[in-house]
Amino acid sequence: MRVEPGEETWWVRIRQAGGEVLGAGVLLDQKTVLTCAHVIPDRAEEVVAEFVGQPGARPGTAKVVSWVPADDDQRGDLALLGLASPAPLERRPVLRRPGLWGREVYTRGFPSLLDDGLWVRARLGGRAGPGGEWIQMDAEPYREIRRGFSGAPVVDGRTGDVLGVVVSEFPGLAGLAWMIPVETIVHHLPALAGMVADSPSFTDQIREFFGPGRSGGAMVVVTGDAPVSTSLAEPAQHEEDVSGMTVAEVSRQVHRALERHSERQMFVFDAVDAADDPETLAQEVIRPLTEAGHQVITGLRQESARLRRILDQPSVARRLEVLDVRVTEARAAARATRARHRGVARLVTPVPDWPDDGPALQLRVRSLRRNPTLPDLEECESETRELLRKSTETHRELDRINDEYKSLKSLLRAYHLGSGVERSERDRILAERYTRAHHLLFTLPCDLAAASEAVDHYIRALKENR
Repeated sequence: MRVEPGEETWWVRIRQAGGEVLGAGVLLDQKTVLTCAHVIPDRAEEVVAEFVGQPGARPGTAKVVSWVPADDDQRGDLALLGLASPAPLERRPVLRRPGLWGREVYTRGFPSLLDDGLWVRARLGGRAGPGGEWIQMDAEPYREIRRGFSGAPVVDGRTGDVLGVVVSEFPGLAGLAWMIPVETIVHHLPALAGMVADSPSFTDQIREFFGPGRSGGAMVVVTGDAPVSTSLAEPAQHEEDVSGMTVAEVSRQVHRALERHSERQMFVFDAVDAADDPETLAQEVIRPLTEAGHQVITGLRQESARLRRILDQPSVARRLEVLDVRVTEARAAARATRARHRGVARLVTPVPDWPDDGPALQLRVRSLRRNPTLPDLEECESETRELLRKSTETHRELDRINDEYKSLKSLLRAYHLGSGVERSERDRILAERYTRAHHLLFTLPCDLAAASEAVDHYIRALKENR
């Protein structure tokens, strides 16, 4: 039975023992929580699982039982937690492989200062991330998926099924994030394969379209013999039988229907594999409707992997549009990283090199628009993902280095003022160690490794002489 957003009993907030919120997770059964590996600071560490979908339920302690840490290119990043005691769970979540492009989803994370949770709606984009393992999410305006959402379930706004978990956000652009879809989760955690529901039948999808208040806004396009829609107890109010027509004739019929009913946003294409030219129909009629924002479901009498690839894969024109936006985002991230590099490099050495800001990539994309080829398009898409990934990772590393530098200065000052000023003046060894640490920290650019070692030597000397 479909549950309304906010009524899910399987939503989990994960805390570090001691209080800090680490992220979110999905209670798969009474003993198991699914989350991202990077949510857990130490795989040997015990964490606290809070069952926010069940007010009044006592938190449980949990430890990692399956661990797939992110590798060098960020693939993986999943963990299963085993609860020390069974958790209450009225109804398990339904895991389902997602459809792409425009599917509306929602999620709930626990960012800083919002421990009770923040709901965000988003639309699914195309495949992205390392090895195409992720799916892009574009959040609604004035909402942002950020730190505290990692591991949160991504839920289909129409069915309430769990389609994946949030894995990463892009700090340089509000609303841009990624999820690990169910099929990737099962690839890394095959033990969960038995929990994944079969895709709903075409008949069930049609019934969902023609549920209460829906039938007036949908049209069935019958493209071949033996359509599934004729088996419905309540036939569609708007139906176009185009069986035997050419693709051009079908296109004209669909456009006439759109002109007569401009408000109509939903189409059912039935028995597509029995059409005059199924692949061209899918490429030139059905897919453009989807990309124009219409809701479309497609029925095949017999499954065809080739047809499904055509239907699920956005057109070259659509991919070029998306690529333009992504290149702009990636170049903006690279420029921000370069500016951050200049600031940190003045203070600290060594620092990682900044990524190229992508002018050559942008020129290639412009050339691609004049003469688009699929191999070149795929290569540009891959380079854009890599530029965005490298920029984001380098920016984070620069932030970490800068934070470490500031922390070392604060640490040296705190120990010197708290317990070491007078003793350092009297003790030659303390005075020498303090002077060396201070000199290394404040001679720019600071050799961070040498300064860290010098501060550590000074602090140890203070403790030994207490």
